[in-house]
Amino acid sequence: MKINLILNGEDVTLAGDSDESLFEVLKRETPLFQTAVCCQKGTCGRCHLLLDGREVPSCLVPLYQARQREIITPEGFAHTDDHKLFRSLLDEEGLVFCTQCTDAQIFHLNAYIEQFPNPSDEELRAALSEIPCRCGSRPVLEKGLRRLIEIKEVGRAIRH
Repeated sequence: MKINLILNGEDVTLAGDSDESLFEVLKRETPLFQTAVCCQKGTCGRCHLLLDGREVPSCLVPLYQARQREIITPEGFAHTDDHKLFRSLLDEEGLVFCTQCTDAQIFHLNAYIEQFPNPSDEELRAALSEIPCRCGSRPVLEKGLRRLIEIKEVGRAIRH
């Protein structure tokens, strides 16, 4: 089957079996996710993407569900001002980049605060724990995320 979709702002046609996951097809048909090792259960965060603005694990999305939808991957997100701002805040907090979790954490946490702009402390810690991390960067991620939330709150207040 072939489907058309918008991938990181570009019109794209992907080919695959309808029961294949979007992750499998993107990995095979595009330069995306080439080095990603995915759990295939939706829990590791390494295959997450935005599907029409909502974060989903692409390993659990059948290819046919992506037809005519807009997809933003972590690679596409990395070129945005939101990513650059969050990354600079994390760098200022002393983040040591981890190839296993940092990109997934930045992508996930930004998507989370877009959906839930004013999380409680408990909700924020739960969001931080959703992507597995063995490198110990959670305290730095939390500090940077709290700063990002404050900056976005100020921006919303100015616009209103």
